[in-house]
Order: sequence, then C-alpha cells, then structure tokens
Amino acid sequence: MVLRNGSEAVRTRTTRVEIRRGEAGEATPVHTNLAPETRAELTHEFQISQIEKNGELGVYIQPLEGGPAYQYGPLQSGQTWSVIKVPLVLAYLRWRAEVTGKRDGSKALTPYARTEVQQTIRQSDNRAARHLYNQMSARYGLTGADARIERVFQDAGETGIRIPKTGLHAFGATVWRLSDAVKLFRALNDGELASHRDTAYLLKLMRTVSYQDSWGLKQAYGPDSRVAFKGGWGPSRAQYDLEQAGIVGGPNAGYVIAIMFHTNGRSPIRDAFAAGRSMFNAVAAIIAEQFPAGASRG
Repeated sequence: MVLRNGSEAVRTRTTRVEIRRGEAGEATPVHTNLAPETRAELTHEFQISQIEKNGELGVYIQPLEGGPAYQYGPLQSGQTWSVIKVPLVLAYLRWRAEVTGKRDGSKALTPYARTEVQQTIRQSDNRAARHLYNQMSARYGLTGADARIERVFQDAGETGIRIPKTGLHAFGATVWRLSDAVKLFRALNDGELASHRDTAYLLKLMRTVSYQDSWGLKQAYGPDSRVAFKGGWGPSRAQYDLEQAGIVGGPNAGYVIAIMFHTNGRSPIRDAFAAGRSMFNAVAAIIAEQFPAGASRG
C-alpha cells in the first residue's frame, strides 16, 4: 500500500494492463475500455429514455484501469450527501490505526465503534457517522477532523475539496464533482487509501448495504453482484438530489460509476424522492445493460 500525502502528492497511477490467467494457464492482458461505439450506444439509450424530462442528470464512468472516461448530462457537480461517509470512514480507520500503532484501523475498533462504522455504511446512519466525526473532532477540533477527511480526498489525487466550515461542519454538504467521486473510488479499489485489510473491510461493507438503500446500482446489478457502492440524497429547492458512486467488478477489471439526479417536479409520481429514485433506477438499468457485472466491454 502506498498512501499519497497531501496536496503536493503526485498522482502516479497510469493506465494499467492487468494480468489474469487464461484457461490454459497463460497470462493474458485484461482490457476494459469505453470504445466509441459503446459511448454512442449509452448516450443514445439515455436520450431515448426521456428520463431527463423528469429532472437533471449527470453520469461519469471510468474503467478501473484508467483511461478516458465517459461523461453524460449537465449535472456533473453537487453536494456529496451521504456518499461522503466513505471518506469519513476511511479517515476514521486511518486515525484508529495511527493512535493505536496498529497497521489496520479495523483491528483497533472497539465493538461499539465497529457497530458505528457498519451502521454508517450499511444503514447510512447519520447519527453513527456524526459519532465517528465527533470522536475525531474531540481530539483535533472540528477543523482538524475536517482536515483528516480532506486528506483522504488529497490522497486520491483530488484538490480543492473542502468541508463547509460553518455550524457543526456539515460534511454531507461538501461540494464535489462526479469525477472526484470516481477518482476516490478508484483509489479505494486500488488500495491507495488504506491498508489491504482496511480496504477489504470497507469494500465488504459497501457490498452489503441495507435492503432499503439498495436502489439504483445495486438494484440494477442484482443482490448477488459484486457492486461496492454508497448512495446519498437530500432536499434541494423543494425537490430532491440523489447520488450514487459504485465499483462494478474489480479488483482488476471493471468500472467506477457515479450518478447524480435532481428532480424537477414534472414526474407523475408526486413524491419527489420516490420520483427521483424511480428515474435513478432507470438510469442504473441502462448502465447495467451496457456494462454487465464482470464483463469487459469494448
């Protein structure tokens, strides 16, 4: 594991050619690209779906190996909402490893802290997430706790992402781009943000999110798929913002997918969140049709 340190870090990840074993035991390269035909087909499916009659959409997809990303729709930035609970937990695990002198923060958790981490990711429990944050802020202050989360973003190669410094420092109100979400999840998948054990621990939690939160990517790919994801949502201008970022496939071949959707009140479904979730499921279904889990698509 290599942890990149701070805003001076230089991103060294290059497009990788992963190696897997063929049937005869020989090493064969695994390529996962987004070919022009695939991009055009995905764009066409979004356009004919008429999803955007019911809200504003943004999609960003990149192979785990790197390379040019696919981008669709104008909604390419917004609040992180509960997706920020992933870097929050990473910051917490790194802190626990640091203060206990252990390599793995997940091995340094008390039973209560372990439950709080699980509830933060699996149930998207705001109280549990705030408890983890408060533990760090009790030691380092609000600004210090923010800095630890921001360091995770920096180690993923992102700069300029800042936790709002007002009130209780509402970390879910942090603004980022879909491309930032993809960078973060790629770095997590590659083991760049935590130890091997802590990375595996967090990805397992992200693959076992509660049923009530398993809409969007998890619903599209099915309950038995290897989709590690985190979603979030919140009210915005009398409507709803919905967001998910997820890793499909992995560890050596697959995609990182990030989606945002903002409802506009024009859906026949009167409940704004239910309308947004319905449209979000449709977006994820289109993506899953083009990129089946475990498949390398050119």
